[in-house]
Amino acid sequence: MTTDPASLDEHLQRLLAIETAADTITGWHPTLVPGMLQTADYARAAIGASAPALAGEDVDQRAADRTARIDTLGRAAGRTARFVIGEDVLAQRVGGPATLAAQLDHLMNLIALRPSLEVRVLQRGESHPGLAGAFTVYRARPGRSVFVENLAGTSVLNRPEHVVSFLHAGDHVEQRAASPADSLRIIEAARNRVASRA
Repeated sequence: MTTDPASLDEHLQRLLAIETAADTITGWHPTLVPGMLQTADYARAAIGASAPALAGEDVDQRAADRTARIDTLGRAAGRTARFVIGEDVLAQRVGGPATLAAQLDHLMNLIALRPSLEVRVLQRGESHPGLAGAFTVYRARPGRSVFVENLAGTSVLNRPEHVVSFLHAGDHVEQRAASPADSLRIIEAARNRVASRA
């Protein structure tokens, strides 16, 4: 099922409903910080770059909506979120060096303050199924849904034969990613490099 990207309310409500119902969220994000972990400035820059025709007030609203999504993690005990990000995310100057440095600070703070959140970094260097693009898997008993976003819009996939491909891809990138502790050191080193140039 594909949502119309111009219909912000429908898109957001559907995504929030899926996120709120999920007891486990896992994702692979090779080019951007995951939406629910973004700062407002980073979100505005990312949205503005990917949808340059979007009106400024719509960009601001979408950015505000993204920053509120992290709160869905605190709505029920036992809910977890695990994301693998590509190493290139840490150097992609979305919004410029100062915005990226602030985003990496925010990411480290979220990791430190939310035990239910795990972020790991997949370093450059080898082929893997995640090269096909970003995705997020939501597990809500009794099933799973996959959220995929691209220039044509957004899709939510529920058919088991589709979902299993993303589960396998997620397993592959997780197995190849640095440990949580090593990933935090990689993020901190990237933040220090970016901040020195901001």
